[in-house]
Amino acid sequence: MNDKQIQLKKLIWQVPAFILLLIVMGNLMMLILFHVEKYTWQIFLYSSVNSVLVGGSFALGLGIIVYILDKKLPWLHNPLKRLIVQFLATIVFSLVIIVLTVLLTGLFTHQEITSEFFLMTGWFMVKIAFAFIFVGSLGSNAVLFFKNWKEAAVQQEKLKREQLALQYETLKSQVNPHFLFNNLNSLTSLISTNPDKAIDFVKKLSEVYRYVLDQKDHELVALDTELKFLESYIFLQKIRFETNLDVQIDVDSKNYKVIPLSVQMLVENAIKHNEISDRKPLLVRVFSTDDQYLTVENKLQKKAGSEGNGSGIQNISDRYEFFTDRKVKISFTSDRFRISIPLLTD
Repeated sequence: MNDKQIQLKKLIWQVPAFILLLIVMGNLMMLILFHVEKYTWQIFLYSSVNSVLVGGSFALGLGIIVYILDKKLPWLHNPLKRLIVQFLATIVFSLVIIVLTVLLTGLFTHQEITSEFFLMTGWFMVKIAFAFIFVGSLGSNAVLFFKNWKEAAVQQEKLKREQLALQYETLKSQVNPHFLFNNLNSLTSLISTNPDKAIDFVKKLSEVYRYVLDQKDHELVALDTELKFLESYIFLQKIRFETNLDVQIDVDSKNYKVIPLSVQMLVENAIKHNEISDRKPLLVRVFSTDDQYLTVENKLQKKAGSEGNGSGIQNISDRYEFFTDRKVKISFTSDRFRISIPLLTD
């Protein structure tokens, strides 16, 4: 069953249900608002027809107004302006419907449309319109509240999954046999040749693992904290690659925040997927730009068999969608690869 068939199936029961709801509401208002003592079939028919025609017009028109405003002026962007515009649009639309209803009532009942008739019928319609708008607003706001609450819960759960996935990817890269083997080899050689540096190496290695564990429950982290962690990671890598790896950091951290482990993962991707040797030393630049982005750029010298599935970068992109409309940007040329992540503020 395709989407059109599903929507048609919903309409088959939604339209009759909506008409029935309008009839029930109209007759209840007739009983409550106008204190009808003798409820006749004619009153039922009159209130039902008016409810469907007038209430349906209100529901359709106000639904269109809300739909347009959701597109042009969402609540989250400017709530006060949205409230004022929606209120004024509702009043104007209601007045138009009331005037048209009064004129049509006079036309079909063959009554002269005098000022007295207009005021009396208009006041009657104002009470009906107010009741419909009040009840409809309560219902729509309740539905909207529960819908937003459900979406927020789903988004929060998705964010947790994305966060766990990124933590898993990062932790996996730090404890995989190659990473441990390379670092243990570096440590072994340092112990015999430079014991003091070996001590620093162990401290930096412990800082890497401590940071991964400390940030596992955080959604965002201060940029300067992430950069300190990055320096510890780079220290380990430079012990291994020596002068063949050059990582230049020029970042104005200010009060910016980033997703934990994101900058390190971007630098790690550059190291993992590119050749680093005496013949081809690797330059990686980490810098911030005026448009509040942090960029990691490296020489493009891909080594054979290093193609990944892009899950790490995709995970970072997905998580940023929870905090900003700005996208993670990726670009490359024949000799450069660049990825930029938004810098976030409180």
